[in-house]
Amino acid sequence: MKFLFLSVFLVVSLISRCQIFENYVDTNNPKITAAVSFYKQYLSGFKGYQTPDYSQYWCENDSKRYQTPDPIVYSISSEYPTYSFGTQKTIFYAKVHPEFVHLKTLMAHSDSLNNITVYAITNHYIVDNGKSLHFIRPINANSDQYKTVQNGNITYHFSKEHNFNKAKSDSLLRVIKKFESDWNFDPKKLDYYFTDTQDELGFLRGLDYYYGMEQNTPSGMAFPEDALIYCNGYGENNFHEILHLYLNPLYVKSPVNHGLIYYLGGGLGESFDALINKMNLYLETYPNTNLSEFETLRTKDITLHINHTVAGLLCKIIDNKEGQKGLQRLLEYDNMTTLFQKEFGLEKHQWNEFLKAKFKRYQSAK
Repeated sequence: MKFLFLSVFLVVSLISRCQIFENYVDTNNPKITAAVSFYKQYLSGFKGYQTPDYSQYWCENDSKRYQTPDPIVYSISSEYPTYSFGTQKTIFYAKVHPEFVHLKTLMAHSDSLNNITVYAITNHYIVDNGKSLHFIRPINANSDQYKTVQNGNITYHFSKEHNFNKAKSDSLLRVIKKFESDWNFDPKKLDYYFTDTQDELGFLRGLDYYYGMEQNTPSGMAFPEDALIYCNGYGENNFHEILHLYLNPLYVKSPVNHGLIYYLGGGLGESFDALINKMNLYLETYPNTNLSEFETLRTKDITLHINHTVAGLLCKIIDNKEGQKGLQRLLEYDNMTTLFQKEFGLEKHQWNEFLKAKFKRYQSAK
């Protein structure tokens, strides 16, 4: 499982020392040499969870607009920088264009048996304005392949080959407006980057490859501090990731925050009712699954996040009973043990039977 891998590799990354190799052509070209030196200095600023001062490396507009102007930084994990993965980084391609120098880097790790694991193949675009060097975002470097459409408070960014579906966008705007009204949120302007597939989304963000891109289920990632989302497979209507922009800053530590987002916005391209059906099928297939341990269970189906689906079910139960007032109360808990005790009068050993009965109760017609 990806999540197990991440937890193991984070430990390896934190204790490993990164090496940067330069296997690029034409090392005598001063523009390439300067760009590579600038890029290596940038990479040296990523140490574990630590990130560099982006204002020293990105253009002024991007540094002001984004807290994280580099779209590659959180592409494998939403918390751990991509550049901290891989103890070996090899710059294997460098080409001078009229507007910038283009670098490609292989980020990998070699174990004691010389087995090589690749974590990312990145693209960086470095501009020399005559006074200093700075990065530009990949979507800007490849602007001839993308277009932008503004609809309401959403600015969409997508491939020029895609025909924008305004009806889907309008539908999303209506849902957002109702959510803002119901939950007393102010309207939020946001950037919405989307593609059809994972590999297309990777390219938009500057990646030829990143760990996990072979998965073909719809997915996304939200950046509340920058008011933007990246997603694939949803088209113009990904309410799930947009909910993260509103709820994460207030309830990021809540054990039901992501579950509430599943309940309100579905997940992995499925409605929440469909996820309940999928969970019931999973429980039929694996009847020994102990939902009293749902917070730490490793799923046998990568398209089903048990933890979030269970938390979403709790939101559904409370919503049906008390409405939004009950949902807001759920968000205030800081652990599931207290939540079950206070809301349902249950101890942990009782969760399994309770949850399985509730999943059956809410199963919809197939």
